[in-house]
Formats: sequence, C-alpha cells, structure tokens
Amino acid sequence: MKFNHIGVLIASAVMAFGSFIVPATASAAGTQTVAAATKKAPVRNKISFAGVTVPVVKGNMHVTSAPHANVAQTWGGQTTLSTTDHQSTHMIGHNNTSFGKIVKLKKGSAVTVHDVNGKTRVYHVTKVLNVTDQGYINGTKTSVYKQIVNANQGEQVVLQTCLSETVNRLVWAR
Repeated sequence: MKFNHIGVLIASAVMAFGSFIVPATASAAGTQTVAAATKKAPVRNKISFAGVTVPVVKGNMHVTSAPHANVAQTWGGQTTLSTTDHQSTHMIGHNNTSFGKIVKLKKGSAVTVHDVNGKTRVYHVTKVLNVTDQGYINGTKTSVYKQIVNANQGEQVVLQTCLSETVNRLVWAR
C-alpha cells in the first residue's frame, strides 16, 4: 500500500513539475524552429528573366534535345552553372515553356543566375541573334558556333531556344 501511495506522489510531482518544465522547453524549441524557418537556404541552379524563373539541370553536348517540362539544361561551355568561374555556360530550353520567354529579351535586359553554389549574379544581354542549327547567323555564312559553345570566353551565359525546326534564338548576357 505504501508503494502505491509513493508511486502516486511521484507521478503527481512529475505531472506538476512537468507542466512547468515542458512549456519552457517547447517554447525554446519553438523559437529555434521559427528562427531556422526564417533563415532561407540559398537558391541554386535557377535562371530568371522576363518575369519567369526556370530550374537549370546539368547536361552535356551529347544531349540531342532540350529537356521536357519547364526546365533548362546546360549544354555547351562550362556545364556546371557557376557565376564566378570566368567561363561561358550555354543553356538550352524549349520555346513552349517559360524558358521560351528569352525571345522577349533585348540588349540590356537583365538575366539573373543562381548558381550551383548558391551565389547570385545579374547579367545583362549583350547580343541577340537568330542562328541556324549548324551555328550560322540566319541568312548568312557567318558562323558563331564557337561563341555559343566555347567555355573560354569570360563570365557569361548563352541562352538558346527554337524559333522553328532549323532556326534558334540565341541570347548572350554578361
């Protein structure tokens, strides 16, 4: 009988003190959760322009088509999306997705890149050309292929989407 009485006293004490201890602990934990939630993780592998933001996946020049859905893909140049490597990154995306809005970009338009490391850089369009699938300025015999795919051109991005079966819009931004 004494054991039951002591057990009841201990349980009552734990419940009484627990009611004071638990809220304080919960409050501190809740504060930490709120603080963690307000600290944002860096945005990575995205490009923004003309009011849209598009995720960018790593690709390579062996890919024969742009990715489906609302995604762009690196293709030529430096295929790891970086804003600090002093290299050119070429990205491709379909014109029937948000990426297709590159057709609205003009010289001076802003292009924001969030790279693989969470660094952000705003580039500005320096050149817009319509180019054939073989890399020639449309209607000419002037090749710009190396300007599209060569990584060693300094820090820039080159964006490409189709205008037709044989002609592409290309946008250079530094």
